[in-house]
Amino acid sequence: MKTKQALSPVFFSLFATAFIAVLLCGCKAQRVDTQGVVGQVYWIEGNQMPTITDGDNVTPAKPERKKVKRTIRIYERTHINQATMGDHLFKDIETPMIAEIETEEDGSFAIGLAPGAYSIFTVEENGYFANVYDLDSYIQPVEVKENEWNNIQILINYKAAY
Repeated sequence: MKTKQALSPVFFSLFATAFIAVLLCGCKAQRVDTQGVVGQVYWIEGNQMPTITDGDNVTPAKPERKKVKRTIRIYERTHINQATMGDHLFKDIETPMIAEIETEEDGSFAIGLAPGAYSIFTVEENGYFANVYDLDSYIQPVEVKENEWNNIQILINYKAAY
């Protein structure tokens, strides 16, 4: 009789483990390699103001944007009230970070994400950078839809003058 009582918890444990395994395997997992964000990061600085020429005077060339390597952090969609802004950079972001990716040397990147709404920031020396807002004041918003890749360009321009 003692053997039967001792085996009862073992069988229950095995049954529960098997049940959970079947339950988990039966659920369709969300693949994140079929949708997400792909893009390019650029750096621009210096005087970007238009210049007026007089006759034969040559307009000085504006500095061109350069492809740069950066760390990109992806957060849940973040409202302007959910982040602290410093000198052109964000300091604290209150929403959860979803993912982080290092771009290639040429600034290109691709990251698979589950469908949803996100905000994208680049990691700079003194904070996080983003300079695009939607009409509802969400920072650098991007929406990922099932089986679709969003192609974006990130222009880091906090050291440029317009």
